[in-house]
Amino acid sequence: MVVIDSSFMGNFKLGDNINHNLAALAALYAARDATQNGAHRRALCKPICVIAISIIEALLHDLHFRARSFTREGVPGLLQTALNRIRAKKIDKMELLIVSVRKDDLLGVDAAFYDELDFLRQVRNRVHIQNEPPRLQPDEHQVFTPACVLRAEAALERVMRNMAQRYQRPNHQGYVADFQLPWNAHHQ
Repeated sequence: MVVIDSSFMGNFKLGDNINHNLAALAALYAARDATQNGAHRRALCKPICVIAISIIEALLHDLHFRARSFTREGVPGLLQTALNRIRAKKIDKMELLIVSVRKDDLLGVDAAFYDELDFLRQVRNRVHIQNEPPRLQPDEHQVFTPACVLRAEAALERVMRNMAQRYQRPNHQGYVADFQLPWNAHHQ
C-alpha cells in the first residue's frame, strides 16, 4: 500500500470524496484478489480504471480550484503566468484540465506523461457502453485490461506524488486524511 500526504488539497470535501473513492478501489482490489475466476478478475478492470482516472481528474480540478480561489494564500510553486491563465477561465472538463496543466507543465513531468493522461481520459470516457462517438477499440475488454489498470495506477500515483511535492499548503496538514493507494508503489 502507498500512502501520500494529502495536505496539498484545497477543497477538503473533494479530498474526503477522493478518499471515499480510494476505499471503493480497495474493495474492488480485494474482490479481484479473492477470485480465481479470470473472467471476474477481468470484469473488475473497468470500474478500477474509471475510478482511478476520475480521481486524477479531481486532483487536477482541485489544483485549478486553488489557483482560482486561494488568492490570499496563493499556490506556492505556481508561476504568476500560470495563475493568470487559470484564473482567466473556469475549466471543468478533464481534457481542458490536461491542456492547462500541460501548457505550464504544472506537474513537472515530461510531455509523454501528459499524452498518457490524455489517453487515460479517453479510456475513462469509454465508460459509455454505446461507444458513441467511437473511442478506442469497440470491444470494452480490449480497452479495460490489466495493463490499463497498471497504467491508471501509475499515473494516479505520479500525479499525487508530484502534487504533494510541489503544491503543499502551509499549516493545513490533517484536514484531509492521507491518501492510501491499494497497490504497491510504482514510483518512489
